[in-house]
Amino acid sequence: MFEAKIDASVLRECIESITAVVDEGKLRVAEDGLKLRAVDPANVAMVSFELQRDAFDDFRFEQESGAEAASESTAATEVGIDFNKLRDILGIGGREEVDLKLDEQVQKLFTRMGSLAYTISLLDPASLRKEPKVPELEFPVQVVIETEEFRRTIRASEKIGDHIVLGVDGEEFYMEVEGEMDKLRLGLRKEQLIHLTPGTLHSLYSLDYVAAMSKGMSHAENITLNLGKDYPLQVDFEVADGKGKVSYLLAPRIESE
Repeated sequence: MFEAKIDASVLRECIESITAVVDEGKLRVAEDGLKLRAVDPANVAMVSFELQRDAFDDFRFEQESGAEAASESTAATEVGIDFNKLRDILGIGGREEVDLKLDEQVQKLFTRMGSLAYTISLLDPASLRKEPKVPELEFPVQVVIETEEFRRTIRASEKIGDHIVLGVDGEEFYMEVEGEMDKLRLGLRKEQLIHLTPGTLHSLYSLDYVAAMSKGMSHAENITLNLGKDYPLQVDFEVADGKGKVSYLLAPRIESE
């Protein structure tokens, strides 16, 4: 049994961070909150999401009495959700508080925002992709940048090319896009950033994926970029006033010689 109340705008912010990478996935509901890890159909990008129970105004979770005995820390329910559908519903409700109630018997998620009630049919978890394993990665460089500075550069980059270079040259972080005719480069010194690990490296990424992810982080004040040479990009940021965490992982494009 799961019932909860949460500000609709907070929940929408969380769902938008998920739909930046995947349309659907398996959401784990447990005593300590919500978790999800999912990979996009092309196996290029992954999202990890956690939302603490104290992000909710009310949160009640009880394992079904017929379930096998498990410790409170491991007891959880896994449900399949179409996140695009849930995001669209939350967009209608404005900033009202949303009531959530999960009924596993009929495979429905009941939502209510003021006088508006909406019933969402759940997806069969067995029909969804398995939860991916998080690869063990050691990133030599970490950059913490204001989110709007990053998103502004991505918006400009989309007008120029299809791929973007993220790199560090000494104590400068840079983002670079080159098209057939034009080129864009953002360079920020260490003192212009919140944090920078000095180094010399860069990686190339699909701009379509980075642009989609930039939309999912729009509510975050700043983001952490974890970088390596020809290495996946890991982007970490907070949602729900710091009571939730999101991590994106994006495979690099390997440059041909």
